[in-house]
Amino acid sequence: MDKNYILWILNKYNSTWLWDLWFIRNDYIWHIIKSFGTKNLIKVLIWQRRAWKSYIIRQLISHLIYNEDVNPKNILYINMEYNEFSFINSDTELHNVLDVFFGEIADLNKKIYIFIDEIQEIKNWEKYINWLRANPNFNWEIIISGSNSKLLSWELATYLSGRYITFDIFPFSYDEFLWIFKKTKNKESLIQYLNIGGIPELYNLQTDELKLNYINSLKNTIILKDVVARHKITDVDLFEKIVYFLIWNIWKLNSLNSIHKKLKSEWINTSITTLWNYISYLEEIFMFHWVFRFDTKWKKILEWEKKYYLNDLAFFNFGDLNIESYLWKKLENFIFMQLIQAWYKVFVWTIWANEVDFVVDKQWRKAYIQVCYILSDDKVIEREYWNLRKIRDSFPKYVISLDDIKLPLDNLWIQHIQARDINNLI
Repeated sequence: MDKNYILWILNKYNSTWLWDLWFIRNDYIWHIIKSFGTKNLIKVLIWQRRAWKSYIIRQLISHLIYNEDVNPKNILYINMEYNEFSFINSDTELHNVLDVFFGEIADLNKKIYIFIDEIQEIKNWEKYINWLRANPNFNWEIIISGSNSKLLSWELATYLSGRYITFDIFPFSYDEFLWIFKKTKNKESLIQYLNIGGIPELYNLQTDELKLNYINSLKNTIILKDVVARHKITDVDLFEKIVYFLIWNIWKLNSLNSIHKKLKSEWINTSITTLWNYISYLEEIFMFHWVFRFDTKWKKILEWEKKYYLNDLAFFNFGDLNIESYLWKKLENFIFMQLIQAWYKVFVWTIWANEVDFVVDKQWRKAYIQVCYILSDDKVIEREYWNLRKIRDSFPKYVISLDDIKLPLDNLWIQHIQARDINNLI
């Protein structure tokens, strides 16, 4: 590509940083900025599609300029979703672009900040990034991002050899929802959040019809562009049916064999291999997270049996499930996402054929959690507390529900937590 064109593109997207930053996600900005200065470690931002990635990068750049007094000329931002950058097909073009930036724009006597968004679109990107990271002649921070989990897993492990830090960027949390809409933390506002989810674009749409239209367009983008086109899937109808099946069954323990049998009973024919591939593709784009079952009898994790949870509750509406009767599923999904965002390791737990929704662990802090929609009467209370009462160790045990009233401490020290106060637990 012509040097003058590259310089024009860089000046176009790096000459002014006066963006609309909207809601500042200070927790993310603080954690990422805190990691700067760690020598030879690349910062990797990972997210699902439409999780507000461009705003996070803009906020980081704005923070550097206006709070850290970084010279704007020493900040490079390449977004591979912009058409003007589409000529960067490989590490060779990337090298050429950086050469122009270093030679014509940046002050090499000062620290340089390099942001490359959707870097997985650049073939052999890791070769040049590794050279940048290891070059002892320059002082820079390298921040790369992507919305495909291959960037997080085998590519990073293989190409960067552990010389990186990852930051998972999630959709808006319940607390962020409260702040944006100036709402009070209570049962009503939590139910509203469970029905809307955390995808930022939904917060700017005024009617349910517009929100549903947006969700449908997002579904088409995720399914058709991110998965079908990338993996050359020919049976799109089958793939969509598997997506819906997983959404409708997120609270259930399933193995590949059990999912295959259930699909077959509904006249949906596929092979185990195809099913495994399709589910893996959905995990790649961060639509689903999975949780293994921990069996206390055998003291081991049963990797063949899992629960699946959605990365964002808005995806429930892919299957038109935005109705009151499914709130208990959404609540369990909400609790799971809160736990993993707080860096807990999460498992489904069984004891004598009875299931506890979650056993969680973080730095030797272990707890058992049962999730219930409403503790409506003594029979329901007994059912939800029963499995926890069978556990005889001293680790904390919790029942979490949407109730307006908090129940007193159980005589076996089982605590009741109102779902809106989940942060008091984590």
